[in-house]
Amino acid sequence: MDFGRILRAAETLANFGQAARQFHSPASVDPEGGGEAAPPPDLTSGNRVFGQLEARLAGVLVSALKEAFDRDRVHLEMEREQIEQERKRSEDLMRLELLRQAGERELVNLRSGVVIALVVWMTSVLFMMVHRGGFGAAGLVLLALGWALLVGALAASFLAWRHVAGLLLCAAREPLDATALERHPLAPTIAALIVLGLGCTAASMLVALAG
Repeated sequence: MDFGRILRAAETLANFGQAARQFHSPASVDPEGGGEAAPPPDLTSGNRVFGQLEARLAGVLVSALKEAFDRDRVHLEMEREQIEQERKRSEDLMRLELLRQAGERELVNLRSGVVIALVVWMTSVLFMMVHRGGFGAAGLVLLALGWALLVGALAASFLAWRHVAGLLLCAAREPLDATALERHPLAPTIAALIVLGLGCTAASMLVALAG
């Protein structure tokens, strides 16, 4: 707010008002008639001029006040919009960070399942290369079933990985939060497939060792 301009206008208005009041001095008394003499014409016109000037200065002061208040109102609205934009930007960044952390946790879980399935499969392959003829029919069936379960776990992990990666990519374009990171329908079955595959493979190895 331009307080200097307002104070100058108010001071000028007060000075003109004081000058106008000085011209409104009591009328002189007529010594012959004993009554009050009529004010001179120049005094009346001077009072009228000062009154007009006072009214104009009052209008200028009101206009200056209105302009200053309007400028402050526009400035406050701009600051409010800027604060709102900063708040929305902070919320978007927080939402993206939470979504990224949730996606990374899910990807770490999927990566762990893939590593376990590969380790079990490679171990069974090495064991089969060492004990070629000791599996028998039952051992081979269990080994084939274990491998099938491990392959199923790898396929489910791959699909779940693509699902999570797609959600993370869409988060930059759509307003998603961490609760919107839905797991793939096959994701809960990955652990069960790995456990069953590990069990069948271990059973086939026991059959080979027993034979």
